[in-house]
Amino acid sequence: MLAADRSLLEVNLRQSAIKLREKELNLFTENFNSMATQAAVLAGFTTTCLIEITIPSNCHYYITTALHISGAVSICANIACVSLATMVSIWGSGKALRGRDGSMDEAVDGMMQERDLIFSTFAIGLCGNLCTVMAGMFVFLYPLFSQLCAIVVSHDSGFVMV
Repeated sequence: MLAADRSLLEVNLRQSAIKLREKELNLFTENFNSMATQAAVLAGFTTTCLIEITIPSNCHYYITTALHISGAVSICANIACVSLATMVSIWGSGKALRGRDGSMDEAVDGMMQERDLIFSTFAIGLCGNLCTVMAGMFVFLYPLFSQLCAIVVSHDSGFVMV
């Protein structure tokens, strides 16, 4: 009787641990999907900005260069974020559901390892997007107004990175 109780207790403990890891897996998947969606939107905004913008002929070379470089960085980082988040979500869910015993732990641990890279690419993409906005302000606004707007964007981007 004691052995049966011990065996039942061990099974219940394993089930509880798997349920907890499943919640972690779902949290990672939801977070990565949300981040991928936002990164795709930001990449779209930046792409539209670079396609639709008409740069005046009297615009300074450094401002134009800053606009194009920050736009390229934003698009590349955001697309990398979308790709990484999608691949990790698919890989993690598939491994957790179809893997051998212990695969739930491996999947969640693997997703946790990739989390920093996905967050970093999202942050770089967002910063690139904000830099594109700043460079665009310097293209179209008078210098005083563009400097004031740059201060506002710089101040707001500090809150983003915290």
